[in-house]
Amino acid sequence: MNRAAFLDRARRDLLSPTFVSVLVLVLLWALFAWRLLTPNPADRVVFAEGDFTLHYYPFASYQAERVWQGELPLWNPYNHAGDPFAANVQWGTWYPVRWLTILLSGSGGLSIEAYQFEVAIHILMASLFTYAFLRVIMSSPWTALAGAILFAYGGYLTGYPILQPSVMYAAVWLPLALLGVYASVHRPGWAPGGVAGAGLAIGVSFFGGHPQTTMYLTYLALAYLAFEGWRARVRWTGLLWRAALMGVIGGGVAAVLLLPAAEFAGLTSRIEAYGYLDKSGGFMPIELLGVVLPLLGDGWSPLYIGVAGLLLAVGALLRPRREHWFWLGVAVVALWLGMGRNSIVYDAFYSAAPGFSTFRQQERVAYLFSFALTVLAAYQLDWLLCDRNAPGVGQARNRFERVAGIHLIAAAGALALAIVAAGARPVDLTGSPLPNVLAFVTVVSLLFNGWLRWQRADAGPAWRSAGLLSLLLAADLLTVGTRNGNYVPAPLAAPITPPEAADRLTPDGPVLWRVDGAMALEGYGTYWRIPDIYGTGPFTLASIDALRTIPVDRFWEVLAVRYASVPQDVTLPESVPLELLAYGASPSGQPYQLLELTDPRPLAWPVYDYREASGSAEFARQIMSDPAVDLREMAVTLYPLPVDLPGERPDGVSVTIERPRPEHLRVVLDTPENTLLTVAIVNYPGWQATVDGEPVPIVDTYAGLIGVPVEAGEGVVVELTFRPRLVLAGGVASGVALLAALVMVGSGVVRGWREREW
Repeated sequence: MNRAAFLDRARRDLLSPTFVSVLVLVLLWALFAWRLLTPNPADRVVFAEGDFTLHYYPFASYQAERVWQGELPLWNPYNHAGDPFAANVQWGTWYPVRWLTILLSGSGGLSIEAYQFEVAIHILMASLFTYAFLRVIMSSPWTALAGAILFAYGGYLTGYPILQPSVMYAAVWLPLALLGVYASVHRPGWAPGGVAGAGLAIGVSFFGGHPQTTMYLTYLALAYLAFEGWRARVRWTGLLWRAALMGVIGGGVAAVLLLPAAEFAGLTSRIEAYGYLDKSGGFMPIELLGVVLPLLGDGWSPLYIGVAGLLLAVGALLRPRREHWFWLGVAVVALWLGMGRNSIVYDAFYSAAPGFSTFRQQERVAYLFSFALTVLAAYQLDWLLCDRNAPGVGQARNRFERVAGIHLIAAAGALALAIVAAGARPVDLTGSPLPNVLAFVTVVSLLFNGWLRWQRADAGPAWRSAGLLSLLLAADLLTVGTRNGNYVPAPLAAPITPPEAADRLTPDGPVLWRVDGAMALEGYGTYWRIPDIYGTGPFTLASIDALRTIPVDRFWEVLAVRYASVPQDVTLPESVPLELLAYGASPSGQPYQLLELTDPRPLAWPVYDYREASGSAEFARQIMSDPAVDLREMAVTLYPLPVDLPGERPDGVSVTIERPRPEHLRVVLDTPENTLLTVAIVNYPGWQATVDGEPVPIVDTYAGLIGVPVEAGEGVVVELTFRPRLVLAGGVASGVALLAALVMVGSGVVRGWREREW
């Protein structure tokens, strides 16, 4: 290729619709995120304190810290007296974008600014993925650009998913899953590769950390497969193997997460703790007005896709096609489900559809509503841009323009009524939310009506009218999406105040004791790297929850608590020697006193007497609650021990804890008699014990903690290692599924390239 031909090819590529659209989407994202990225502190904003700062960021930074130490974070000693980190779906341990962020952040740790960037980049990903899907199913590439703006910057993704990253991470893979389904049905060379790609998107969505959102995604992907298969007259056997392959790939890719997570969930108290009333919360009927009226200010607008987006979606329904009916059905079902117990539709799904009885906060299904309206709007815009000369277009356009005009008149009329009802001049209404919202909607509606009539008369290229509409969509949606309660000016952001005596509460090295941070930390021990016996997250091990029912001094004893924060007016247990260290206020402002136990139980402690509870954890807790039982000298086990204990502590006992890490504990023990080494670590599947290198069974001690029987000897080495077999098995399954998916997708790419299917 000569130089002139090369330059001509490069010029055509740079002016191609795909390149221009991607460039526009990148620039729009830069506009959306500029105040997060600007180096000027006076202009910069940060995410508001709350779930993002205290609930999600600490666990992401803990993962980064451990990875740069050369270790895989499988256990977290700072949350709920220790729990399996990688088995908790919310922390996104295996999410690929997280690993990329950790790599790019460097060994200095994951800063909160880097984590903000990780979240914000998903808005760009959502726009690019949506563009790819719509680019394939629509006639005009410019339609795909407008649709990408609608979904990425609509009220849902720019609302609470910004502060709840697991929801965002799970949601953005929806367009790629649907793209894979469409390709599998309509592109012969992509029959297996398409559904493999859809399964891969589902698997990565699982890694994002919000199974509820992934469940919605999977249900929609299956429904879309059935619909497109029906349109393409695919036999039911063809649909069945596609659905099975998608499920196998999706579940297989995510097996390294799903297998440990299923085990973890089965050992928690979450499922037992929540019933229908806890899970069925949703939109109140009045909140459905959010489809037409955004909130400007502190609120979110999850149902809002812009004035133009809504009107375009309605326009598609004025000339219904089979694909329009499908997406209308998705939107209607999602809206009804989003109402939770305010709609009988949710009850039907709760009773019959797998998964719906597991999750709370049904408003999250709004992202399917947002996406369905996006696709409907894209179909209508595609028709406006590409079918202007088709038979019957004039009448259909007239109906659509009348609807748009009615919307403008209604918005202007409502604004006038609001002003009259306020009984004041417009200048006095600057602080009133409803007139301002109505004025905003009226202005956008006026501009859209103007664009609609101009576009009808414009004989120029499609990119011109689509470009103007895209600017209107961006102005509407970015205004709403960046003017909510998600952001705080950096100079005004309140610093997170550490608890009183934080320097004493934070271990200077390995975790060898714990803190009762119920008041001082309110569950945020991981944020401060303080080993709290409480914590955050939706999952708490049932055994630890049950231990909280015994008297607090006994609870402190078996969990090796050294510091405790309690209300200032509480009656302190007389059986525990305590020293007052400080007074403080909790993160929510509640006063407390910080106490130190002057004789705390060591993390690893040998005992020489025990009582067994006949296999009943409840009976074991009853024994532990008896003040006559000295838990420092007597263990409580579920079953008889495999070694005999002398009943009294002999002389010459010594215990040394060496090189402890979250997943490993080494204890060197001198004991003249047989003993039970009690360890204040949760007896969770995956913990393995050896004595002098030989495997020994772990004994359930103190109704849920670890005990290791040890025979008499000097320099006996007891090692505890957390090696969950399900993580290893899941990792193998994930690797095989990922390789299979990549091979099938790669085969589809090669065949599609050769046959020019795209």
